[in-house]
Amino acid sequence: MSVTAVPLRPIQQGSVRRFWLAIILLAAVAVVLAWAGNRQFGRSQSGVRYQMLVEGTGASPTKDDFALIAYKGTLPDGTVFDENPGAGLELARLVPGFTEAVTHLKKGGKLRAWIPAELAYGEHPPEGGVIPPNSPLIFEIKLMEFKTRAEIEEQQRMMQLQQMLQQQQQGGGAPQMPHGAEGLPQGVQ
Repeated sequence: MSVTAVPLRPIQQGSVRRFWLAIILLAAVAVVLAWAGNRQFGRSQSGVRYQMLVEGTGASPTKDDFALIAYKGTLPDGTVFDENPGAGLELARLVPGFTEAVTHLKKGGKLRAWIPAELAYGEHPPEGGVIPPNSPLIFEIKLMEFKTRAEIEEQQRMMQLQQMLQQQQQGGGAPQMPHGAEGLPQGVQ
């Protein structure tokens, strides 16, 4: 019985090293893709791009709500133009892109948003600031809390009623009825 011998070519010098480098490179790419896959990226119909950093829980605010947020605004070159660790803001009064970004958040959520110039300040940035005309803006935003317009108006009515009652108890006379307090039960007015 004879065995046929097949001659093997010698392995070129450095081939094994290149093989292992390729395996390591593939593993690194897989790790990066897995990490990036865990970070949610999105784009709205208007063109605001965002990356969800922390999901948050519960409902999301609407553009008509009031929100307590922490934010940091930068230019594309990294220049910080505004930062606030806790600002109560009426969302309807902000630049449209910022408002839209906040509506993607839930309580406790955090995102990074890239706002195109036309949804930021466009050709008319705030005077005396560092924002150039037609500059896109980048924000990191955290939604701490939000309330609807109805909830805010109800809180304001309750505060006015408390102030009226305190004035009456202190002998300040009968104050005028606050706007919106008509229809209260007798004895509360």
